[in-house]
Amino acid sequence: GPLGSDDVEWVVGKDKPTYDEIFYTLSPVNGKITGANAKKEMVKSKLPNTVLGKIWKLADVDKDGLLDDEEFALANHLIKVKLEGHELPADLPPHLVPPSKRRHE
Repeated sequence: GPLGSDDVEWVVGKDKPTYDEIFYTLSPVNGKITGANAKKEMVKSKLPNTVLGKIWKLADVDKDGLLDDEEFALANHLIKVKLEGHELPADLPPHLVPPSKRRHE
């Protein structure tokens, strides 16, 4: 499907190098960027603030108010999904959880 649910691979991984380049222009501190810096980039998508807020909630997997490179790539992926006309998931599906944030059962 459009969200890559049949993949075991992290679907965001293939575009991550592109997102990483943007990430490093946003002044990460200790490998994370602030909400304000992330928002500067996210508003370029022209999506409404309510949608961006929802994307932020989904992407900030560890709920620390900051995005690391994986979470930022995830945010960009969700923006792309939305811009392509797909609905955002209410909760982050397991296949979209960044590999470093997956709970190893």
